Amino acid sequence: MTASLRAARLVFTRQAKAALADPGPSFVLPAAPPLLMIVVFTAVFDGLAENIGFRDGQFGSAGWDAFLVPGALVLVALLGAGYTSASLAQDLRRGYAERMALAGANAAAMLGGRFAFEAVRLIPGTLAVLGIGLLVGAEANNGVIGVAVTVALIALLGLAFTGTFYLVAIRTKDPQTPFTMQPLGLPFAFLSSAIVPIAIMPGWSAAIARANPVSVVVDAARNAMIGDLWSPQLVAATAILAGWSLVAVTVGTAVLARELRGP
Repeated sequence: MTASLRAARLVFTRQAKAALADPGPSFVLPAAPPLLMIVVFTAVFDGLAENIGFRDGQFGSAGWDAFLVPGALVLVALLGAGYTSASLAQDLRRGYAERMALAGANAAAMLGGRFAFEAVRLIPGTLAVLGIGLLVGAEANNGVIGVAVTVALIALLGLAFTGTFYLVAIRTKDPQTPFTMQPLGLPFAFLSSAIVPIAIMPGWSAAIARANPVSVVVDAARNAMIGDLWSPQLVAATAILAGWSLVAVTVGTAVLARELRGP
């Protein structure tokens, strides 16, 4: 095992131990908003959706609950991402990151371990939201494979979205970064196809939703759950998330490396 992989594993293990010691912010908090949304929305809007004859092309026959839950899952990533940016900022503020660099850990390892943990830690919350969703009316027509694909999409979305948190954490060295930036996920979620079909949105919001990469991820997850598993949307979402993640890792590593080198 190379020195970089050992350092990345050390960072991952350190993050995991900290999260297990305080599971609320790391595992419970990402699932809380989407769970609340599922419970409230399915209770309040079920009748309304039926009365207006809810339809959305290929998903219309699945019903409102089955349509909503895959969209709610993206909130796990968008509102739960960035947890490890607090420790990154703290390590930079206290000089721990510089000491790791002197011991041979490079910027890629320091961020790689955190990026990996960000993706992994979102899985329990995603499964919890999905489980409650299935109880209230969601469907998993493609079985375990469809569920696995959906969970993977959410984990990758969280990884990609976390890159923005890291950039701010590196520049500010402020451990409060994840809390101050949490609302950033709301426009990505609500100005997408997560909650309602784009076809019934006003013109301005429909235009934004079509350009929003989260819409592609939501549609891929929705297809994985209740539509065509190997859909064109899945191919597009995979490409978008791979590119987004690559940019996040590359830019974050470059910025951190420059910060560790100093002026």
